[in-house]
Amino acid sequence: MLRIGSVVWGVRDVARAVEFWTAALDYVPRGGDSPDWVLLRPRRGTGVQLALQEVKAEASQRRRHHLDLYAYDHEAEVERLLGLGASRVDWRYPPDSDYVVLADPDGNYFCVIAAGEAARDPSLRIAEGRGPRFVFDLADLPGDDFAYRGARALVALHERELRAFLPAWRRFAASGQPLPETDETDYQSNEHLLRHVLRAAGRYLTWVCKHLDLPDPGMPDPPPVETIAAEAEAYMEQVLALWRTALTAAPPERMADLHTSNWGEPFTIESMLEHAVVHPMRHTLQLEELLARAAAGR
Repeated sequence: MLRIGSVVWGVRDVARAVEFWTAALDYVPRGGDSPDWVLLRPRRGTGVQLALQEVKAEASQRRRHHLDLYAYDHEAEVERLLGLGASRVDWRYPPDSDYVVLADPDGNYFCVIAAGEAARDPSLRIAEGRGPRFVFDLADLPGDDFAYRGARALVALHERELRAFLPAWRRFAASGQPLPETDETDYQSNEHLLRHVLRAAGRYLTWVCKHLDLPDPGMPDPPPVETIAAEAEAYMEQVLALWRTALTAAPPERMADLHTSNWGEPFTIESMLEHAVVHPMRHTLQLEELLARAAAGR
């Protein structure tokens, strides 16, 4: 497996480039980088990382930009690329380097990095001691006014996964690939699925507040199927804003209380919050699997 891990952008002034590109793309630094190398990632959701690397040359004097490709089986991928027409570049490698520099048939340089499992999920490369996996910017987290920090963590994880679902859904919808056939109404079309995931996010919160005797969050109804695609992001922001405020007073001693879910199964409060986190994650995985199977002709 091989995937684009980041676009490496050569710049003379890294600090100025960070200022420019974070504003231009609404990206943020991942944290833990050096003054001559800063990796930027989307503030919200997922997307290609942009690495800003300090270079000495002017733009007109040499190549300053290249791709970093993450390889699961590094040696096999290098050999495959050479077989496709790439060529090795005479390069001065530092000790214990985890990459190989190649040139495409047109002479453009790129790096193939031994990323292991991070080739499947680039966020894992950050988790391997190279920077944070979940907390890139403290400003992205819910406030510190939660009575139970476990609830705060689950609110943050739910937000992360719901935000990741929307771009995955948009990629799938744009692909033209069909959903598996089913009699379930929530899966009759891409728009039905999108509405289902966003509506469920609201219902989880309403259920939890009810059984914790907290005020009803006042969750608005999701847009209809006909307009959900155009209104999804605005509605999602409404839902997430309510998640950030409704559970601040959730008492820790009530998290193990057992209640009957909307579908008739017993759930503790904490397990229902965990279920809310996994729900958009599960659908993201399923959509990505359908795209991967289509690409592989399966």
